[in-house]
Amino acid sequence: MICDPCSACSGTLRAALSQIAEAEPRYAPPPRERTGRTFVYDGDGTLTVRGAVSGTAYRFMNRGVRLEVAADDVFAMMAEPDLRPESGS
Repeated sequence: MICDPCSACSGTLRAALSQIAEAEPRYAPPPRERTGRTFVYDGDGTLTVRGAVSGTAYRFMNRGVRLEVAADDVFAMMAEPDLRPESGS
């Protein structure tokens, strides 16, 4: 016999499956640890950039200066044309 999806038994089955799904713990991967990155200044003169999230002022005094940037501010630093992430950081 083929069950009609609208029959009463489908409601019973749906309720049973719902209870099983609620009883089984769901796997959640551990949160990724967010780390900052080191940025290198390739411009001329002095550059001060304020972190978009932390509000920290990052001051690059001259070409070649390397500063560690907080994880929350990394994305915004990528938009600065005279800054680049240090290789391997």
